[in-house]
Formats: sequence, structure tokens, C-alpha cells
Amino acid sequence: MKQLLPLFCLFAYLPASAQLFVDSVEYSAETLVMDFFNGSCVDVLHVDYVGQPAQKTFFEGSQSGLGVNAGIILTTGDASVAVGPNNQAGASGGYGLGFPVFNEPFNLFLQSAVNGASFDQSVLHITLVPHIDSIGFKYVFASEEYCEYVNTQFNDVFGFLISGPGINGVQNIALVPGANIPVAINNVNHLQYTGFYRHNIASDSNQTTCGIPLSTDPMHQWVQYDGMTTVLTASASVIPDSTYEVWIGISDIGDGVWDSGIFLSIESLCGDSLLSPTVAFSTTTTGNTVTFANTTKYATAWHWDFGDGASSDERFPKHTYDNLNQQYQVRLIATNYCCADTLYSTVGATTPAPAPAPLPCRVFPTRFTNQITIEPPAGVSAGQIVLTDLTGRVALRQNLAGRTVLHTGQLSSGAYMLEVSADTGQRWVYRMVK
Repeated sequence: MKQLLPLFCLFAYLPASAQLFVDSVEYSAETLVMDFFNGSCVDVLHVDYVGQPAQKTFFEGSQSGLGVNAGIILTTGDASVAVGPNNQAGASGGYGLGFPVFNEPFNLFLQSAVNGASFDQSVLHITLVPHIDSIGFKYVFASEEYCEYVNTQFNDVFGFLISGPGINGVQNIALVPGANIPVAINNVNHLQYTGFYRHNIASDSNQTTCGIPLSTDPMHQWVQYDGMTTVLTASASVIPDSTYEVWIGISDIGDGVWDSGIFLSIESLCGDSLLSPTVAFSTTTTGNTVTFANTTKYATAWHWDFGDGASSDERFPKHTYDNLNQQYQVRLIATNYCCADTLYSTVGATTPAPAPAPLPCRVFPTRFTNQITIEPPAGVSAGQIVLTDLTGRVALRQNLAGRTVLHTGQLSSGAYMLEVSADTGQRWVYRMVK
């Protein structure tokens, strides 16, 4: 029987130099899917999620060797376990949560695809309308079950299910290339379909290698999983402008330890290989100390200039000024593997006294194509929405009336600032990219 390793070994501090970044922020499933996959190819209508909050987040792996730049990671344990170096035989941050058999598409798929009890599922359920005649999602499946537990009951599996017009029932399209079998530990590994398998155990890991050569790929420095697939694609023919449901999920099979993960690429559907960060932050002042709440998305490094000669590379800094009776201009530069974004704000003199944090106004997607949805908090039913380009020119202006949709298909590509002003006096500002 496999043993669960001590958690203090699994969630050790990750140095900033690591080349696989797995965000500690627990993004909502809707935010991740809308930001990455809602666009010119498809309209995402609805998103549900089954799993624990820490089993899904943003990753950046452009220098990790995985073969995908960035996107969504879904795991059977805490997603932070994915970060290397690969120094453990069975890294695990799972919850051991069993899923009883019931009549739901992903669970029915598991019953037909693998033989064993399901644990720690992480499943996105998306309703979408494609505007093209085929859809494709790029992904990498990785696991700690490799290679010791190949051809055992510990047969962790990935499924990408689709149903809708032209599809016979619910079909799994995450298949081993050239074979009508799902992507699972026992189906693609060092013994069969080896051309789609990558070993990730190196000489300095002191791990079982199943009689195969040690890896010379430097990926083992950045990725914890003992093995993974090459970059694969789940694809299906669809009828444009029809509604489809998809389930994208992963599950431990046989027990709830030794994690597996899926790296879903932003290059899926019509996604670009480049992902711009979206900078946002707010401040709270107590005396001469300013606390910075950094709500930037999809960055992996942050540089603050506090305007008084001091700076910081912390994600969530505090800074004490000599005298806040004068103003200081604060600058935050957020970067990732490809891009940077900058935001300025003023503190001091006119900085308001500390107040309860305002209720959030939900805006999605921040990387938009044809529309932007604004959902104000309860109690806000009217106001003004203004979208400007970076020269200050007004691109769109519309009244806020509860949940409001901006139609943006006619706008040029580029960066914009969205300001939502409620009649209650509340105000929200967002950096947007088309």
C-alpha cells in the first residue's frame, strides 16, 4: 500500500528562480475559463467546477520544458505539488476524497474507462457555443504514479468529454494518438505508446526508474511529476453556432495519494501563445504605513516603486512613508514569460482614511474579444461604464443597469481601461486587453 508522505516536504518554499510557476491564488473556475478560452472562436455561456479550490489555478511553464507556455492546471491534490525539483518518489497533496458512483457524465466515463474507485476529482464543466467547425485543446498529462505504478490499480486518468449536435451521446476526445483509449497511467507510459511518454526521473533523485534510462532533460529541475505525456490535443468536429457541453477532468484512481495533473494550454481553441498580465491593486493606509492589495492576474514577478526612493519585489508589500501629508506616485510593473503591464496610483495627502473593503464588481473576461460582462455587487443597480484606450479616448460609454454586457466586437486590438462608477459612489477600475 502506498504511503502519504509528510506534507511539510510537499509544500516547501519555492525560490523565485523556479521555471514552473503555479499560482498560490485560488482563482474561480469562471475567471480562468472566461479569461483564457472565451473569445473569437467560442462564447462561453456557463462554467461549473467539481473539486477543491486549490486543485485549479494559473500556471506559467514557458521555461519548464513541459512544452506549453501557460494556462490552467487541474490536479488531484494541491496544485503547488506540481512545482519541482523532482525530489520525491510520491509527492502528494491530495485530500483522499472519494467519489461514489452516480449518474453524471464524468463519473460514467470513469466507470467505463478505468477499473477502480475515484478520488480527488478536479473537473471543469463548461457550456459553450463554437463559431468554428472544430475545437481543439492542447494539454499535457503528468503524474507521480509514473513509472512504478504502471499496470496496477492506481490508474489515474484524464477525460475531455463533449456532447451536443452531431456528437453521439457523450464522447471522450482525450485519446492516446492513434488509439481509441483514454489518456491514463496504464495506457500511455514507458511500456506502451512510448512515443507520447516523457520520463522525468534524473540521477540526483534516488528514485526507482523501472529499468529505463534516467532522464537527461533539465525539466526535472522544474517539474515534480515523475513522468508526463508529450503535448497532446483533444479535438472534435462541431456545428458552428450550436451549443455544446464539455467536461475537462482528472481523477486519482485506486487511492487518494500520489498526485496527477493536467496542464491546459492557453493556445487551445483560438488562444494566443502570449498572455499579458493584467495589473490591478488597491491600498489601505494606517498612520504612515500603506498596505498594497495586489490583485494582478497572470504575472509571475512584481516590481514596486513606492515613489520615495524605496522599492520592493514582494507580491503583497507594506511600506512606511516618512510623511503622508504629501503625495507619492506608486508604480507597479507586473511581468511574466512574455509580457509586462504597468499601473500608477497616488498615495498620501488626499489618500482617504481606511474604510471597509468595497464589495467586488465582477468583470470578465479581462482578455476580451466580442463582449465584456459587468456584474456589480448587491445594492448597486445603476451607474456609468466608460471604456477608454491608453490615450484617454473614450471607446465605449454605457449606463450600468445591474448585470450589463458591453459589445466590443468593433473595437481594435490593444489595451484599455474600464471604469465602473456606481450611483452609490463606489468606483472600480480594471486594465483590459483585446
